[in-house]
Amino acid sequence: MFLALIYRALYKLHHWLFLRPGKPLAHAKLIVVGSFLAGGAGKTPFVAWLAENLKNRFANLSRTAEGTKVAVLCHAKARDEFELLKKKLPWATVVATSSRYKTARELDRNFDYIICDDGFEDSRLRPAWTVRLDWSEPPRRLADLWPAGPNRSLVQDHAPADTVLKCYGEKPDVKFAISEIVNGAGERLDINGGAGNGETAAGFGMWALCGIGNPERFFRDVECFGVKVARKVVRPDHDRHFEGAVRNALKTARCVLMTEKDFVRLGEDLQKNPQVYRCVQKVDADFGQAFSSGSSPSRG
Repeated sequence: MFLALIYRALYKLHHWLFLRPGKPLAHAKLIVVGSFLAGGAGKTPFVAWLAENLKNRFANLSRTAEGTKVAVLCHAKARDEFELLKKKLPWATVVATSSRYKTARELDRNFDYIICDDGFEDSRLRPAWTVRLDWSEPPRRLADLWPAGPNRSLVQDHAPADTVLKCYGEKPDVKFAISEIVNGAGERLDINGGAGNGETAAGFGMWALCGIGNPERFFRDVECFGVKVARKVVRPDHDRHFEGAVRNALKTARCVLMTEKDFVRLGEDLQKNPQVYRCVQKVDADFGQAFSSGSSPSRG
């Protein structure tokens, strides 16, 4: 509680001194995707989905001689998110930056859309079209705030989002699920016949390692896919020592499963290891229904 109070005071002071709302971009449409959760809300896969849908929906987003018309910004410290977005969006310009506000203005005249993976806490990124992923887990008290809890700010710290997308319960606006589990060679994990080494996917030897903000959500997705793992290993979000944890797991585990974001942290030898599998996440959202309640992403 004491740490939460200190964090709360520093949060308010920092925003008052340095993060006052900025001026609108002159050319590009600025889109900020976020949530009240400190991590594990699915922001990065949703940003990739949104960028693809914008490119497909609007003709002016096609590739030109000068390059693509969509830029995606993520935080410089989140190198795993940067690498994953580059892999999923090879046609787009993905930038890791310590200041989304400054970078957005530097890129403004060269792009039609600039999408921020997270950025709710930087109130200079206004005005913007804001999208909040809602898991029905808003911060309700100071004890919920980072570093004492799963959130970084309170509901009243933010203006209402232009679009709120329900990600839980029945009939969600956005569904996250695992579409396939593959190793570096592209071989799929056969949950009926085994993992290529005589072990069935539901049998002994299948481990799941997770270094994202909400590991339990990942473990549930794995089980919904049909895999019952023998051991679950939770690592810190953006874990710098994740590769070492995988090597240690492989001393005992027959196969190791992980998220796509965790997979991109690995060195080339581990990515090619046939015992290492990434769980490919798909995002299912109806574009018309998902954005009908908020401002249109169209630039007119």
